Amino acid sequence: MQNKKQWRVIDLIELTAEYFKKHDILSPRLDAELLLGHVMKRNRLQLYLDFEEIVPEEQLTRYRELVRMRSQRVPVSYLINNKEFRSLDFYVDENVLIPRPETEVLVETVLKDKSKNCRFLEIGTGSGTIAISIAKERSGWEIFATDLLPEVIEVAKHNAQKHGVEKQISFLQGDLFEPIDPSMRFDWIVSNPPYIASDEFDNLMPEVRDHEPRIALDGGKDGLNLIRSLIDKAPNFLVSAGRIAIEIGFNQGDAVKTLVNNNPAYAECEIIQDYSGNDRVIVAFRS
Repeated sequence: MQNKKQWRVIDLIELTAEYFKKHDILSPRLDAELLLGHVMKRNRLQLYLDFEEIVPEEQLTRYRELVRMRSQRVPVSYLINNKEFRSLDFYVDENVLIPRPETEVLVETVLKDKSKNCRFLEIGTGSGTIAISIAKERSGWEIFATDLLPEVIEVAKHNAQKHGVEKQISFLQGDLFEPIDPSMRFDWIVSNPPYIASDEFDNLMPEVRDHEPRIALDGGKDGLNLIRSLIDKAPNFLVSAGRIAIEIGFNQGDAVKTLVNNNPAYAECEIIQDYSGNDRVIVAFRS
C-alpha cells in the first residue's frame, strides 16, 4: 500500500498561496496562514516556529475544505469566524457585516469625548464592534445598541459577553429607533449604516457581493436611504448639543452635509476623513 504524502506546515502555506494567486485572491499567503492557523489552533508566529511540523490528517482534511471554500471567494473571516477590530477579536458569521478598518475612524471620533458619564446609542450594531469598543474604553457610559434581526443581536450579545461588557450594553431588536423609548435622550447617536448605491452593488468584490448581508450594505438608489432617516429622526433622541456620528461613503460628504444643513434641528456639522484622506464620518450637533 502506498503511503499518503505527508505535508509540512511550510509546504502547505506555500502551495496554498500559489493556488490562491491563481484564483485572484488578494492576500494569498496571509489567507493561507490564517486558515491553517485556525485549523491547527495556532497564531501565525507559532506556525512559522513550527514550520517543519507535519500536519495531522484530520486537520489536513479540514484545511483542504477551507481552502476550497476560500477559492470560491468565501471571506476568510467567515471561514474562521473571527475578525480583529481595534486589537480586539470579534466573532463574525454571514449574518453580520465583516468589520472594516475605516470604521475605526468612527470609534476614534467618539472616543475624543472624555466625559465620564454619557448615554450612547448605536443604530444597526451588527457584530457589536462599535458599541463594544466604546464600552471597553468608557466604562462609565450607559450604552444601548439596536439591530433589525434577532440573529444579528445574538452575535452582538455573544461578542459583548466575550469581552466582558454585556452588563454595560442593552441590546434591543427593532428597526432603527423603533425599540427606543421615545422619552429617552442620548449624548451620542452613532451608526455605520448601509451606504452603497444599489446600482453599484454588482461591481463589488465577490467576497462582499455574494457573501456579506446585502441589508447591511445596500443604501438604496443613491446610497443615502438610511442616512436620510437617521439624520431626520436623531434630533428627537438627542440632548441639547448632543451629537450624531455616521460613517459615510468616500464620495458622500457633500451630499450628507447638505442633508444636515437643511435640517434646522442641527446647529453645525463637520466631515472627518479617514487615513486615506477620504470623507468617512459626519458629526452633527443638535441645536
